[in-house]
Amino acid sequence: MKTGKSFAIWALSLTGLVAAFAVGGRATGLRINATASAPTGLWMVKKVGIDRLGRRRLVEICPPAAPVVDWMRDRGYLAAGGCDMQVAPLLKPIQAIAGDVVRLQPGRPAVVNGRELQNTRALPFMRAYPAGEYQVGPGEVWVFSSYSDGSFDSRYFGPVPLSRVRGIATPLWVSGSTAALSSGGAQ
Repeated sequence: MKTGKSFAIWALSLTGLVAAFAVGGRATGLRINATASAPTGLWMVKKVGIDRLGRRRLVEICPPAAPVVDWMRDRGYLAAGGCDMQVAPLLKPIQAIAGDVVRLQPGRPAVVNGRELQNTRALPFMRAYPAGEYQVGPGEVWVFSSYSDGSFDSRYFGPVPLSRVRGIATPLWVSGSTAALSSGGAQ
């Protein structure tokens, strides 16, 4: 009986700790990433001025309003959260900034300024952003995770307005390397 009671106390304590983190963590900038788009673990997100948002900076974004975001949310592929589309913010590296040129082609990796980004080929069963060549406009960025070929990013929803960037993410404790996030990984 003592073992069962000890386990119950331990489980309730752990549940309380997780709940406290869920409530207080957001306010302090702490985030847990459990997706394949970046190393899993604990991250700190800090709000910064848009002048600090350069290529290969890992940022937290609210995805832009797009039918594919609704589709992913409605099927449970995106976690519920505090963005206006009732989804959790996403951690993604910025790969293209104002003035850059992004090229999307069916069955091919995304290309930024003539450089292919590894693991950015849109999955065949997903509705990709329309193929074409796009010049990144002022006030927007394109985010592509070369960390995982299954990442949900600009290959599906296109450019992200800077107003949807919530801050820069820094790893506190993660499993796996963050090198692929910062390198962009040319093929």
